[in-house]
Amino acid sequence: MRNRIILFLASCVFLASCASTPEKIVALSLRSETIDATADGISVVHMTVAPTVEDMTEILSAFGEPIGSIEVQESLQHEGLQLLKIEAVDLPAIVASLGTVKHEAYAWHGQVLDWRDFHQRAIDKDGMLISADGVLYFIQRGLLSYLSRAWFMENEDGYFIYFQGLPTWHVPRTNTSIISKNTGSVENQVFSNLQLETLLRDGEAVLLASYLRVPDEVDGPQDGGGAPVRLGEALMGGPVQQDVIKLLIMEANIMSRM
Repeated sequence: MRNRIILFLASCVFLASCASTPEKIVALSLRSETIDATADGISVVHMTVAPTVEDMTEILSAFGEPIGSIEVQESLQHEGLQLLKIEAVDLPAIVASLGTVKHEAYAWHGQVLDWRDFHQRAIDKDGMLISADGVLYFIQRGLLSYLSRAWFMENEDGYFIYFQGLPTWHVPRTNTSIISKNTGSVENQVFSNLQLETLLRDGEAVLLASYLRVPDEVDGPQDGGGAPVRLGEALMGGPVQQDVIKLLIMEANIMSRM
């Protein structure tokens, strides 16, 4: 399974170069663009897809299975996120069913024993209003992150990567810039109601997806500012100026022990 995502990304670049109106493919790597063939761990791919469908929920559900409790699934959906366990080999079919890849980024993380940001979104200094679990927050600066940790383990059923993930917000250093209607000013927030854990076999992946739509135009006075952005949509890059689907794919890579 170790090379399938790399080959898929390469094919996306090739197809984009052959298009009649080619799009520039931006590939960024947080650490390395090569999987360590001698180590177990997690590889991470970020994708931006120009959608050709109006709804992605049923499409993604056909390729994967929900992770976590019903309560966690409902909370994620309420925040604008869809979370599934998929087979990485199905990724080309998943993306083709959603639209056209515009950008992708790849990183190899290996085993992660301490919490690490697998995805991060910086907040503009002008700030934004977000909603999370029914609470409104005004954020100025800081980082929305999807923190994860993952490591190899063995049990009676075989070899796995144990995976944990949850969204967080924090401001580096000492800036105080989030105001909750209930709690006052704080410098960080852990959205523990969205935390998940699962076991991944080699080639299985956690897929985090969000369909970001252009906000509806509002007539009349705007004294109150823009409408709040749901946490999951803010995490994945919303609000946007054109409809996009954002995908975060975290794949388990386990060495053969035969």
